[in-house]
Amino acid sequence: MLPENFEIVTNPPQKIWQELATQINSDVGWNMSFHDYQSFLTGYGPDNFKFLAVIDKATGKAVSCMYGTKLSREGGSPPVFSIGMYYTHPDYRTGGLGLGRRLFDEWANFANGGNRFLTSVPEMAEKYAERSGFDKSAPWQLIDSTLTIVDFDGVAMEKLDEYDRCISGGIVRIHFLKKWLVQPEAYNKFAISPEGNIIGYCNARISHRNHVILGPFYAENAKIASTLLRRTLEEVPNFSQRTKLIAYGSSDNNNGLELFKKMVGGEVDTELYPRMFTNEVVHSQGDKVYSFADSDTSLN
Repeated sequence: MLPENFEIVTNPPQKIWQELATQINSDVGWNMSFHDYQSFLTGYGPDNFKFLAVIDKATGKAVSCMYGTKLSREGGSPPVFSIGMYYTHPDYRTGGLGLGRRLFDEWANFANGGNRFLTSVPEMAEKYAERSGFDKSAPWQLIDSTLTIVDFDGVAMEKLDEYDRCISGGIVRIHFLKKWLVQPEAYNKFAISPEGNIIGYCNARISHRNHVILGPFYAENAKIASTLLRRTLEEVPNFSQRTKLIAYGSSDNNNGLELFKKMVGGEVDTELYPRMFTNEVVHSQGDKVYSFADSDTSLN
């Protein structure tokens, strides 16, 4: 039970997201944009996306949070309930308050025994497996002269939906993508085959910390990926003045790491984050993933 001087609010005003995003970026360096919240909330809808924030009644400050997304799947497969932005302010992590745990339990109740998913920081993976049942790990922690590169406006939405489901293991999120890819400070390019099918696309957005974050970034091969990356970054204003380029790639895709090494002319910093489920692993095409859409609400 939550201590009486705290309350949980669901899908609070934008200012609460910005308050917590600022604190999180400063404290632990996770990257997110102020614009992400509205893309999540309107893209998935309030019945499927829950941003939970704990408010300290004495100060009115938001001190703990997490969000969860109910991800529907094609063919009548059971949905996946993803967890992200799981955070508690350092001043509220001791004293037996258990604020983060209360939020975690709240989302578990909503999932009602359904398959839950999270991307874990390495040091927490064992605890999530033992304490919360996340004991099933997913298996993957030359421009073609006929290739056409187009903007979002030139993409058929049914083709985007088809391609995204193919990559993500049948997750249905086209309404979210329509929001995510046109949110402020999002820049993207799409590769189209001669048959009119999407064979890759790259999206970049600007974070609160002046970083450029890639995702979704998918491609059928390294040459398509290289072209998409170059064309997308050309669209980012003042790219040379950004402090960092961030990609959340797949351990199944060696081409992705080599692409970024080539881009910077040397080694890049990497760390493996386990992708963990409670009921079953939802398999997706990690070999085509150069960067996740978002490591918390997305399976890729």
